Amino acid sequence: MALKTLYQLLLGNDPSRLRVLARQWDITLRASRKTDMAAELLDGMATEGAVGQILDQLTPEQRDALDDLLRKSGSLPWTVFVRRWGEVRALGAGRLEREELWHDPQSPAEALWFLGLVQRAFTEDPAHPVEMAFVPEELMLYMPPPPAVSIPPPEEVPAPARSTTHQDMLADDLVTLWAALQRGDAADEQLLSTLHHPAEIRRTFLETLSLEQGWMRPRDHTLNPDAIVRWLQSDTWTQVSSLFEAWRESCEWQDVAQIPTLRPDPVRGWPTPPPEIRNAFLEILAQCRAGAWYGVPAFTDYVKSYATDFLRPDGDYEAWAPRSTVTEAPLRGFDAWDSVEGALVAYLITGPLYWLGAVSTGGPEPDLIDAFSITEMGIAWLGTPPPPDLPAPPPIVIENDGKITVPSHRRYERFQLSRIADLVSMSTASGDLSSPDRTHLYSYRLSSSSLNRAKQQRISTDRIIEFLETATGGQQLPDHLKLAIQNGYQQQRGARLTHVWLLKVAEPEHLNLPGVRELIKTKLTPEWVVVSDRHRDRLVTVFAEHGVLVEIEEA
Repeated sequence: MALKTLYQLLLGNDPSRLRVLARQWDITLRASRKTDMAAELLDGMATEGAVGQILDQLTPEQRDALDDLLRKSGSLPWTVFVRRWGEVRALGAGRLEREELWHDPQSPAEALWFLGLVQRAFTEDPAHPVEMAFVPEELMLYMPPPPAVSIPPPEEVPAPARSTTHQDMLADDLVTLWAALQRGDAADEQLLSTLHHPAEIRRTFLETLSLEQGWMRPRDHTLNPDAIVRWLQSDTWTQVSSLFEAWRESCEWQDVAQIPTLRPDPVRGWPTPPPEIRNAFLEILAQCRAGAWYGVPAFTDYVKSYATDFLRPDGDYEAWAPRSTVTEAPLRGFDAWDSVEGALVAYLITGPLYWLGAVSTGGPEPDLIDAFSITEMGIAWLGTPPPPDLPAPPPIVIENDGKITVPSHRRYERFQLSRIADLVSMSTASGDLSSPDRTHLYSYRLSSSSLNRAKQQRISTDRIIEFLETATGGQQLPDHLKLAIQNGYQQQRGARLTHVWLLKVAEPEHLNLPGVRELIKTKLTPEWVVVSDRHRDRLVTVFAEHGVLVEIEEA
């Protein structure tokens, strides 16, 4: 990083400092004017012999500090450099020369500073200038490449008693969200009940990525049909990989903003840009071995040791200070690393990386996560191995009563079904949540209302029947189902079966209590009424608030 030339740097010092440099480099100065002294120093310092002689004088620790800079192309943020290699005292040049303090440096960093091997200057970014420690290029030209330093792998732990693999369920949730947007009911609570936990955060997460990837139009948040059909018709690996890359590249989604114990800095908000933060973290995560288990606290300490400044590349722990939600105090200084960076490490592992299927998580109890393992998909995303084998899912199944079962990976078919059928339920084909081969099943049912919705979209019965037969692997639809589709489409011979509750009150006036009347669907007699299934729990709560207990008889 060429911040300034060596001659510019020398000119920025007073003559006393230049004389100190000359004595250390064994250069005889003949000039008395500062410009000439700087020129003589430049000629004497920027040579292979002079640099080699100075390097030979360095102690092992001082050479390690210099090599640390050289491995970073000769520059590091000043705060990072002095945190690693010791403080540099603010000394006047006159005192430095008078007391000959360069003979007794207080740290490796100070020794390199006295010698002029390390300089300091600000970057030219007016929006965010960063003070850098750097080796002048004229001197670095004669320095041998530093030896490579290998980072030790993180410590492994035994597999936890319980573990879960999220697989690619985030892609399933994306289809669920798109289907709701297409129907126009994305704000409905029903959507949240069909998304995986935590539903509200995942919906916001997927909406953010959809807008950035062009799957949704920013103008009105409607779907972009061409873009989503391309995604839906791609293979499973392409689908899940595009989601991972969408998160990795996202500038709008702030991971650190999702940590419940943190509030934004009232002046600076949240750090930017997020992609740099994620890539720095993923680089250290790639040190993990596929299939091995790692403790979350121990891995957090590992990140603190070997990727300390992944959240703040400038190494400045003073300028940006988020607030604690508990104390409202600013979390400033390196002592706050565990509360900020440490919390972010845990969130990234148990949040986005788990949702995306890059890691499995586990612990002694279902709600206590203290370990993780990189999945096959995660290793493929972090490195260059071939993608895991993801077999094609089986076709959809249509039963005689119009119920349709769709494997989760049939995402194109599931999205199209949402246009012509109603979602009934979700289930897991395998009860073992830790099984990587488990399949999620979505059940739909054709109805007069769903077919009317298809009619409003100008989807003909011929297209519906053709789609269903193709989705089942080419099986012919039974004649009675074809007839039922045609009748339902024309709103003929329709019937409705609804799950409701019968409520009997001891005193008819109980039905007039505040908050009760609007929850009643149909009144049968003064004591008997019909209540919708979705209002049952609310009705029980309202009665309890008025001192009336409700006995529930389950079927």
